[in-house]
Amino acid sequence: MDIEDLVKSIDIVEFLSQYTDLEQRGDEYWGLSPLKSEKTPSFSVRSNPPFWYDYSSGQGGNVYSFVKVFHKCSSYEAVEILKKYAGFSGELGAGRQKLAAASVCKRFSSPKHTSKPSKGTVYPDDYMERYEKRDDKLDVWRKEGISDASLDRFQVYYDRFDNRLVYPIKNLEGKIVNVGGRTLDPDFKAKGLRKYTYYAGWGTISVVYGLYDNLEHIKKAGEVILFEGCKSVLLADTWGIRNTGAILTSHLSPTQMKLLLSLGVRVVFALDKDVDILEDKNIRKIKNYVNVSYIRDTSGLLDEKDAPVDKGLEVFQKLYANRRSYV
Repeated sequence: MDIEDLVKSIDIVEFLSQYTDLEQRGDEYWGLSPLKSEKTPSFSVRSNPPFWYDYSSGQGGNVYSFVKVFHKCSSYEAVEILKKYAGFSGELGAGRQKLAAASVCKRFSSPKHTSKPSKGTVYPDDYMERYEKRDDKLDVWRKEGISDASLDRFQVYYDRFDNRLVYPIKNLEGKIVNVGGRTLDPDFKAKGLRKYTYYAGWGTISVVYGLYDNLEHIKKAGEVILFEGCKSVLLADTWGIRNTGAILTSHLSPTQMKLLLSLGVRVVFALDKDVDILEDKNIRKIKNYVNVSYIRDTSGLLDEKDAPVDKGLEVFQKLYANRRSYV
C-alpha cells in the first residue's frame, strides 16, 4: 500500500464527521467549519469525487490535506494519523524504506494556482438554498415597506442558526462573494451583536450590492443611485426604482470607485443624512471622471441617521429632485 491507496481507503465523509457534524444536502454534506469559529455552515464535503472545501478559509483537498491543515503537522505525522485511523500498521510504499515528506507534499497538498490569486471567496450558485424562506421572519422587512417581489428578487432568506435575515452579495459577474445578515434579536445591542453583519471577512469592500441585479436598468437610465445599505436598494426596487446599488458602508472604497468608473454612467450618492460625502477622498476623485451629484437634506425631512428612503417614496422623490451637482 502507498499513500494514494491509504487515502482512497478512507471514507472522507466518515473521517471528517469526527471534526464537525455533517448534514447531507443533495450530493454534498455541510457543517460548521472545523478550521474557523462560525455560526453558519460553510464546510462542504463530497464523496464523489472525495473532496472537502472550507468556504470560510478558502482551503480544500482530500483527507491527507485536511489532517495537515487541521493538526498543523508534518507530512510524516499526517500519514501516521491516517494509518492509525485506517488500522494499518505496515510500511507504506513498495520497495522503499519510507515516504519522502517532500514527495508526499508535492503529490497530495492542495494544488498551487498559476493564475492570479482570487480576490475573495466565491460561493456556489445555490449557496442560499441552505437558508429558509420563513414568512414570519420576512415580515420584519415587509412591515418596513419591502414587497414580496423584491424579497424574492434579491433572495432574502432566514438563517435560523444566527436568527438573521440573510441575502447574497454578488460581484459584477453574478457570483456570490459574501452573505449579509440583519439580526432579528430585539436585544442585539445589550448582547453586543451587530445589527448588520457579513458572514465572510471583507478586507476592502470591492463590490456594490445590487449592481449585478440592476445593471440593465442602470445602463438604460445612464445613472446609478448609491445608498449605504441593502435595505434601501430593496425599498427602491419595491417602488419601481431599479437603477440603484449600495456601497455597504459610509465611504467609497478605491475598488468600488474603479468599478463605477467602468460603467461610464452618472453617479448619484444617496447616503445617510449624517454622512458628508464632500469629505470622502474617493468621491472627490471619481467626480473628475464622471458626473457626480448627491442628495442632501436641508429641509429637515429626515431624522439624523435616516437613509433617504426611510421616510417613504414621496420624501425620497423630493430629495432626489433637489440633488446637488458635485463640481
